[in-house]
This record gives sequence, structure tokens and C-alpha cells, in this order.
Amino acid sequence: MNYRIKLLCILLVAQSCIASCAHVSNRLPQELSRMHDFLSEDDPGKCRKYHYNFERHAPRLYQENQIDSILSIVDFIKNECGPSADLEVVRLLLLMERDGFNDTLIGSATIPQMLWHRSKEERLLRWSHWDMLYGSEQPLDNTHDRFTEFITKLAAKVGSAANAAPSQQAIGLFYSGEFDSAFSKIQSRPMVRTALRENYAKFVEKTKKMFPTKGNVAFFTSSWRPRGANRLLGNHPEFGMQVGGEGRRWRSDFIVSYRFSSSKNRFVVDSLGTLVSTDEFNSWFIGLDGGYKFLDTKLFSADIFVGLAYDVLLSVTKDVDPKEYVNHRSLAASVGLRQRVFLNQKSGWYLGGMVRYSVVNYGNPRGTDLSGHTLTFSVVTGWSFQETLGAFLNKLNYKGNRRK
Repeated sequence: MNYRIKLLCILLVAQSCIASCAHVSNRLPQELSRMHDFLSEDDPGKCRKYHYNFERHAPRLYQENQIDSILSIVDFIKNECGPSADLEVVRLLLLMERDGFNDTLIGSATIPQMLWHRSKEERLLRWSHWDMLYGSEQPLDNTHDRFTEFITKLAAKVGSAANAAPSQQAIGLFYSGEFDSAFSKIQSRPMVRTALRENYAKFVEKTKKMFPTKGNVAFFTSSWRPRGANRLLGNHPEFGMQVGGEGRRWRSDFIVSYRFSSSKNRFVVDSLGTLVSTDEFNSWFIGLDGGYKFLDTKLFSADIFVGLAYDVLLSVTKDVDPKEYVNHRSLAASVGLRQRVFLNQKSGWYLGGMVRYSVVNYGNPRGTDLSGHTLTFSVVTGWSFQETLGAFLNKLNYKGNRRK
């Protein structure tokens, strides 16, 4: 009996261990699982072995002052396996430390490589954080952690050298983990006309061209002024919003607005067969605009637009339950002009004005003629934005105008 109980306890403990291990395995980040598999493989492939052994031995070789050996290994792996970002970073830092900085070290791939390095580092799970996150002992080799620390310390040393050029200082700041400070320095006055600054500017312009479309959200307040037979309604305040998008030259927006306050003069409507005189006035305008930007600079934009909308005027309340209004509907055809001044380069916040001319014919059988045209004068504020472009420019800590 005791033997059976002991056997049962052993099986339960074994099952618990297996379940716990499976639980931890399921929680392993995918990239760490791949690394763990690599370390347990019999033959992970020569290039993966080369990179792993380089990360393992480069810090030691540097301590032994074998700089030429490290550079030779980098060239060997590059010839055998192709270029690698981390190896190129080590090569760049060692050459700057040994020979000083010169513009031949900078190329068109420098800024994209820096951007990739920042994204990788900001998403990296350090081996030393494993216990805190997963509550178990570190199951992985921490060679890459040590290699990353080696790069960080080497970059700090190179960037703080007494004779370091501004470009060398910026690169040292960046690879020591001061990403925003490095990109700020690249955009500073001492960096003008340097190869690093020129490559940074070219990459930013190229990135902007990749994302020409932008979203638009705006709010406006207006004065609505009828100018035909419907002039008797008088002027009315209006509030509304626009949601849409724009490209290099064209834009489109969905618009909804609401007008209110009593009519200036009373008018006659047919309510359930009875002619009623009223000054009640509420109105909704729901439509689409399409515009062409004939002027579009970093700080200013102007466009002409045409639009179609459902325009409805609500007058007297019908004597029914639930309460209903008499609706006077119209299709509104519009043409107009919009101007915007961009006040915040980063968020795309703008302030502007808009003029809209509309032709309407509010249906009012047996009642007062409400046909004619209207003019609307608006003050507009809103945001023009591109989230993907913004994410790239935030990574680059870009200080300039994000529209153009």
C-alpha cells in the first residue's frame, strides 16, 4: 500500500514538473526560443556558429588589444556569410577609435542601420531580466547580452574621446544607447554639411515620399447665410466636423454639421394638412467634399473643393407621439475654398478658414418658398497626420517640418 502511495506521489511530482516546464516554454518569446534551439542543435550551420563565436570572443580580444584580429574576423564573416549589422557596428567603432573619424566611414546604409539597431535594442529582452519576468532560472546563454554591453561601452568610449569629431560624438552617443540625443546632435548646427547629416536628411526625405497620404480630422464653427428666397430664415450659427484624407494634391472629407437658433422671420409650413406659421429652425448638413490643393507648402495649404450633401431643415413639431418634426429636405451642391496655416510641425495641428457656396431647394409644399443658395463662412482647426510616417520620424527624433 505504502509502495503504491509513494509511486503515485512520484508520478504526480513528475507530471507537475512537466506541466511547469511546458508552461515556461509557452511563455518563451519566439526569438529567444529560436536562440535556445540554436544552442542545442548538433549542427546549427557555419554562419550562425561564426556569429555566435564572434560575439563570445570579441570582448576578450578587445581586452587583449587585438584590434586587427577583430577586424580580420569581421571581414572573414562578411565574405563567408554576407554583411551583418552588429559586425558592421563593431567595425565602425573600432576604426573610429584607432584611426579617428572620416566621412568615408559613412554611407547610404548608415541611417537605416541605426534605425534598425534602435528598434532591435528597444525590443530586446535582456537575459538578466529573465527571473523577474518568468520566475525561473535563466535557461539561455547570455553571450549576446555581454556582446551588447561590449558595444555600448566601446561606443561610449569612442564618443567621449578628447579629439572626437562631431560625427564621431553622435555615433558614440547613439550606440551607447542615447538614441534621441544622438539624432538631436546630428540635426545641430555643427553637423551641417557633414556626411552623416546629409545622409540623415536624404533618408528623412525618402521616408516622407514613401507616405504621401495623410489623415485629416477637423472641427469648425460657422456663420450660415441664406441668399435666395430662403433669405427670410436669417443667419444661423453652425458647428461641425470633417474626417477624411489627403494626398499630394487631392483631398476628400466626410462632413457633418448642425445649425440652430430661431428663424429671423416666421414662415409657413404644412403640418398634417394644416398650414402653420413658425420660426422654429434646426438643420443638419451631411455630405462629402473633394478638393484639389493648388498651393501646398510646409506651412500653408489652400484648396478648392466641390461637394454633395444631404441638407435637411427641421421646423414645427407634429402633434403626434413620439414627437416628430416637419422635414424640409434638399440635395445641396457646393463649391468652396479652404485655407490652412500649420502651427505645429510635429502634430500637424492647423488653423484656417473655409468659404462654401451651396445651391439648395428645401422641400416645403403648400408653404413658403425656401429655395435659393447659401454662403457659409467657417473658422477651422484640426490635425493632418500620418501615423506610420510619424512613427519613423519619432524613431529618428526628427525636429523639422513633417508635412513636406
